[in-house]
Amino acid sequence: MKILAIIAVTLLAFTGTVFAQEKSCSFNLVGTWKIQISPTEARLYTFDDSGNVKVLAVSGTAEPKEIAAASYTIDPETPEVVSFKATGKNRIFGRLKATMKVDKYDDVSLTCSIPGAGTTRWTKVDPNRYFIVLAARMEEFYDHTGSAFPVLIKLSGGNVSEINAVGLYSDAGKPHFGTVPPETYKKYLREARSDAETVLRLEINGAQYDRSLKVVKEWQRRAREDALLYRPPTSPVTLNNILLVKAVTETLNQCSDDVNLYKLNYLHPQDWLTDRYSPELVPFYYFKELRRLNEARHIGDQKFQEIIPSNNLAVR
Repeated sequence: MKILAIIAVTLLAFTGTVFAQEKSCSFNLVGTWKIQISPTEARLYTFDDSGNVKVLAVSGTAEPKEIAAASYTIDPETPEVVSFKATGKNRIFGRLKATMKVDKYDDVSLTCSIPGAGTTRWTKVDPNRYFIVLAARMEEFYDHTGSAFPVLIKLSGGNVSEINAVGLYSDAGKPHFGTVPPETYKKYLREARSDAETVLRLEINGAQYDRSLKVVKEWQRRAREDALLYRPPTSPVTLNNILLVKAVTETLNQCSDDVNLYKLNYLHPQDWLTDRYSPELVPFYYFKELRRLNEARHIGDQKFQEIIPSNNLAVR
């Protein structure tokens, strides 16, 4: 147990540079941002990745109407300053040229200062919905352990457009690490029915989804290319799952403390979980603890079925 812990703590530190993400919250202006100017009036600023922005006026329930367009640039030396140049006869913030200073931001909002217009708060508009499901079970394999894996779900237009899952799962009763097939992960998304099962279902934002998906895709690639960090017979394949679940969950709080997380860091006594359980059991009890810490945000069976009908869950 102590030897495995030493190996795990070494590679847990390693994941910070290999699989996880930048330590800071990176700002991405691309997308649509909303400014509420009255109870019934709003402005939408839609930025593309080619340096163009469109401004749309929203009034009540009427269709948004384009009222301006401009180009924008961000100087790498001062990324918090955005420069605008109106196109044609348009005006942007009432001018042909304007600048905007981003004072603070997170995944879903930003606060900015515009000369002559003051300080405003913008909120991100995303037509899609995103979910993460952390599912695990025990008593599936010969050593009484079981499956444990994260599932990422993207809904577009009310329908599931993409599902990705990776981790340790049962393949004909034997543990296998890799991309989890739809026929398998569908069985794990329901509510836990005993102490040997646990599931946490959370709705997340688009930035959280993108960061988590990057981690999931990396582990899918490693499994596919036989490039896992731990491989039999020299090391148990279950150790990869600790690295995976740590990396994918920690992406959720990269920009703000949005989810109540448990510090899975092998530093005792702070991390009591890894001291109490053997490595092959850590993902199960880690998910179970995250469920306890985030019970208020957990999506129950009935609501989850309303959002994502079971016959939609085979989409990849």
